[in-house]
Amino acid sequence: MKRVLVLAVAWLVLFAVPVASQTKRRSPQKKPTTSFAEKQQAEIRAGREQIAAQIKTLSQFLYLFGGVSKGVEIAERAKGNRDESIAAMSPEQIGQSKAKMRDSIASVRAGLDKLESSFRLNGVLQSYYPSLAGVARIAQTAETQAAAGSFDQAGRSLIATVNKLTDALIALH
Repeated sequence: MKRVLVLAVAWLVLFAVPVASQTKRRSPQKKPTTSFAEKQQAEIRAGREQIAAQIKTLSQFLYLFGGVSKGVEIAERAKGNRDESIAAMSPEQIGQSKAKMRDSIASVRAGLDKLESSFRLNGVLQSYYPSLAGVARIAQTAETQAAAGSFDQAGRSLIATVNKLTDALIALH
């Protein structure tokens, strides 16, 4: 009887070992990993968002710039013709408006410089940089035109900047 009991215990132990080794062990939960392609797509999406933000900013700026520029032009023409009824702006106000427009164009150019740099220095976005390259230079031209008092030409240069940004946005597929 002891022999049967010993055999029964041995039999249980032998069959219990494989069952224990087949049970599923839980490994600690791993954090979800992001693949290189997903990270790359996230960078491209961020690049598109940066360009879109610049387009929105420039569009709003150009809307305001056109109105202020036209007002300054009308006030200067009225001042040149000595027509006080049309001139709603004093010479000081005209000068201040021109200075603000020049400063605003300089700020736009600085933002475009930053955008170009972010693409040039980002490994994922570098391949898209050629489609964006030169927007800051166009804005620099607008800044020079505004400094020379040619605000209409400066506005046209900024419109060319928006066009180039739009083309760059399309290139980021």
